[in-house]
Amino acid sequence: MRILIELGHPKHVHFFRPLLKRWAARNDAVQIVTRDKDITHALLNRFGMPYVCLSKQQRSYRAAFELLVRWYRFAGWVRRFHPDVVLSVAGITTALPSKILGVPNLALTDTETAGLSNRIAFPFADRILTPEWFTLRFGARHRTYRGFHEWAYLHPDEFQPSVEAARAEGIDPDKPYALVRLVKWDAAHDRGESGLLRADTLELAKGLAKIMPLYISAEGALPPELQPFAAKFAVHRVHHVLAFATLVVGESPSMATEAALLGVPTVLASSWAGRCGNMQVLEQRFGLMRVFAHGASAVRTVLELATHLPSRQEICARRDQLTRELECVPDVIERHIMELAK
Repeated sequence: MRILIELGHPKHVHFFRPLLKRWAARNDAVQIVTRDKDITHALLNRFGMPYVCLSKQQRSYRAAFELLVRWYRFAGWVRRFHPDVVLSVAGITTALPSKILGVPNLALTDTETAGLSNRIAFPFADRILTPEWFTLRFGARHRTYRGFHEWAYLHPDEFQPSVEAARAEGIDPDKPYALVRLVKWDAAHDRGESGLLRADTLELAKGLAKIMPLYISAEGALPPELQPFAAKFAVHRVHHVLAFATLVVGESPSMATEAALLGVPTVLASSWAGRCGNMQVLEQRFGLMRVFAHGASAVRTVLELATHLPSRQEICARRDQLTRELECVPDVIERHIMELAK
């Protein structure tokens, strides 16, 4: 099997890593192409995964030109590599060139609010694969599965929390601590949206720090008042730090989902995340997450929750109820690859 895969975001590296290990064990021919965004390349280098970079992330009007460059360069790789199938999350880079060149392509997504990329990619995707609780439908080419992107790499077969890894980051996993994640709000689906305002974050940090040690992981620079809580975790140890946290708060739906799947009480502040099926099922059906459209409401809930946390036994019971229902995500993807590549 010859597989061409595009990784445009750090999360995509984690998502596809179990599959990349399978393909390497089978001696499949795999070519990774990337978009240089955030720590995508740092993760690939850490995991020893060779890649070719198509473009570096641009913003504003330059993003449109960057996409044209990626399309052109990706088409070149399709012609050069002769893949049996093309894969990517979202499909914005891969779907159109693959369709024009007659190569089956699979686009995976879990983000309903990524309207622009969905409109650009999905008309040209041969198959669209989403979680079962995805709230949109895309016709006969749309398939679903019972799972989360995050479950691909947090399944116990792929990840076991390590006390030693957490301690290597200066964390004492035997003592309570809170982890706060702040994002830049510069993705296309973030336009016009918000999470924790600066005043919210300051109130949150001030209140939480009185209850337990606090670590803030931020994509951008923190204001001086929050610098004492700043944390820069090694890219390959973040999930170990997350797994032993007492409470996770933030603006990142991905990290909130990761925390929920690891059985950590989670509060998410995001004006758009509540419209996504993943967040709805985690909050409303399994009680593993609280989602708020406004930061002030999230802060009030966090400070109450920090002093009245559910028992570990209760949280683990909810998590176990959920995970018993989930499919093995790499198995699902491989099944669709084989169907497309026939």
